[in-house]
Amino acid sequence: MILKTKNGATPTQPRNRSAGYRKRRKQPTPILHRFVQFFKRRSWPQALALALVALFVFFLLHWLIVTLSGTSETVASIPETPTPTPASKTPEARTFIFTDGEGHPVDWERLTDAWAAEAGYEKRYTMTDAERLEIAQVITAEAEGEPFAGKVAVAQCILQVCEDEGIRPPEALERYKYSTRRPEPTDEALEAVEAVFDFGHVATSEPIRYFYAPDLVESNWHESQVYVMTINNHKFFKEAEQ
Repeated sequence: MILKTKNGATPTQPRNRSAGYRKRRKQPTPILHRFVQFFKRRSWPQALALALVALFVFFLLHWLIVTLSGTSETVASIPETPTPTPASKTPEARTFIFTDGEGHPVDWERLTDAWAAEAGYEKRYTMTDAERLEIAQVITAEAEGEPFAGKVAVAQCILQVCEDEGIRPPEALERYKYSTRRPEPTDEALEAVEAVFDFGHVATSEPIRYFYAPDLVESNWHESQVYVMTINNHKFFKEAEQ
């Protein structure tokens, strides 16, 4: 369509409004450009502080993401284990230390049974580990400063009473007024119990039953029995014939 203007003006073609609008319309500004302009409008100290804050927030978010993802993977990777049901405990055998130095635990009742079976002999006296421990404790209390032969003689007195009267060691220790102290047994005391009760070794062939220390006490009753021998500070006796 051709338009005429007033006063005989030369007609012109109509303008394309959409094309003009596109020319006048601002193009979108890139984010990076806006970011740069944002910092340009501020002083360098402010810009540096904002940059550091942004960097800190970025690393903090990164650390949180990695930590949370790692935790979830760890939890997911743990297999479910069934709750164990409590089992009845079997009582452990009483053990004692019987070697020089640090020593090692020994189940003496089983060990001496094995020794006897291997050597082809019968133990002279069968006792429990608890009885063995108590005898060794009493020998330690009664003859700790005595030589090994003196400890063997004390063990022989205890065994002689047990065999003569048919009583167990705890009863013999109580009836014949042995020491009531129960210290940690020495190695020699345990060896003396083993030598006498298991292997049948003796300090004398005489059936000694009594002993006392003359330097510590006086005992007319002991002296009324049959004297057999003296080992260091102890005098040993067998029973006088009635």
